[in-house]
Amino acid sequence: MVQNLALIFLLFFASSSLALDSEDIKQDKSVSLATIADSIAMQYQQMGWFSGALLITKDNEVEFASSYGFQNVEEKIKNSIQSRFNLGSIMKDFTKVLILQQVEAGKLKLSDKLVSFELGFKQPDADKITIEHLLNHSAGFADIFVAEYRQNQLAFDTLNKKIKILINNPLLYTPGTDRKYSNYGYVVLGVILEKVTGKPFEELLKNNIFNRVEMSSTTFRPVNSHEYQSVRYTFQYNGNLRKVGIIEHPSPDGGIESTVVDVQRFYRALFYSDKLLKNSDAINRHLFEMDGSHWGAYGGGLGVSAAAEVDLDTGYEIVVLANTDHLVAERISGRIHSYIKNGEYQPIRQLEKNFAFKYYQSKGKQQFYKHFKQVYNDNGYSRFIGRTINEVGMELLKTKSWTEAFDMFEYLVSLFPNAPQAYDSLAFAYLSKGDSEAAKSTFSKSLTIDGSFKSDYVSDNYGHNSTLK
Repeated sequence: MVQNLALIFLLFFASSSLALDSEDIKQDKSVSLATIADSIAMQYQQMGWFSGALLITKDNEVEFASSYGFQNVEEKIKNSIQSRFNLGSIMKDFTKVLILQQVEAGKLKLSDKLVSFELGFKQPDADKITIEHLLNHSAGFADIFVAEYRQNQLAFDTLNKKIKILINNPLLYTPGTDRKYSNYGYVVLGVILEKVTGKPFEELLKNNIFNRVEMSSTTFRPVNSHEYQSVRYTFQYNGNLRKVGIIEHPSPDGGIESTVVDVQRFYRALFYSDKLLKNSDAINRHLFEMDGSHWGAYGGGLGVSAAAEVDLDTGYEIVVLANTDHLVAERISGRIHSYIKNGEYQPIRQLEKNFAFKYYQSKGKQQFYKHFKQVYNDNGYSRFIGRTINEVGMELLKTKSWTEAFDMFEYLVSLFPNAPQAYDSLAFAYLSKGDSEAAKSTFSKSLTIDGSFKSDYVSDNYGHNSTLK
């Protein structure tokens, strides 16, 4: 029971006249795709949630292009089609292309073992990890976002520093027997590329991808002074945007900056030409599912949301890039694609954390504790409630709203008294407020439930690691 809870409880963390609801859209077949797409994007913008750019093409012809919100809120510079946004995990498709180019060149095979590259991996079963396992997230690696990395992401400014984070950690499972999304696996692929080619990863990107498909507005290293460089903002629990800036260095798992036009060029070249890879090659077609009906790539992070949808049946391509977060680009692109395919899309509503905080504000602590779980379900929210409450609490900590934050984490503990993650979050709240003793004492409850549990936020388990030594 406790193990199941622990698995479930992953706490990672224009014009209003255009607004149309899904019922209107289903009934009015004369409404153009451009109007529908603009309406969807505008509704998210009006919430304060979406700031970015949108491009829709069909058979490589522009159907609709528009921008929303601000590239720089403080300086009141509006977004444009030329604005550059972080792509997040869409970067992984670029890394995959670079790997497959080396396969085509005969310098790599998908069956090549990780240990053959002598990078220092010595865990049991590490000798079973192949290039293909790394590509499809089945190598057995955990994700890179462990406490050590989260505490100071900017300190890991090279691939060699990043690879050391998990190089000695046990694998989560025998390679090839399961799948767990791992940014770390793509960091490893980047290191392999540098070793095989003798060239920096950034150079490979520029010469083998950017230059080949004329992605002139794409860069591996953002420059804040660039005319079209967007500033990142996180969409908060109270509906406000907070500037976050750059929080980590780019790497093969995520991080390049690009425009909606350049992203469309990349996927167009990948799926409909031989500019990047041999389009007829069976390996390439399999790994990018080129014989399917749809390809979707998505990226997210603090102040980052990106989505690219390629409909292989209809020839439509949708690219949404944002300098805001919480998967807003994916929500927009998904609804546009649904409308293209089905003539309708899911209703648009506020983000779970915003709904939670508004209910808490309006009803007060006692009513929130008593009724929110039922109200959350009754309003059609399916996202795991523990993750939502934790997210609200963590954001409240950043604004030093101590009373409200502790209300959230104590509610979290009441909902999941057998989940070590709940006490980890409450402990982090105490630490954030400056009470290290209360933090350590609270985290001890996590260890009582699971003696091997590792904090998601503090690398020394609030001092418990040194105590054990």
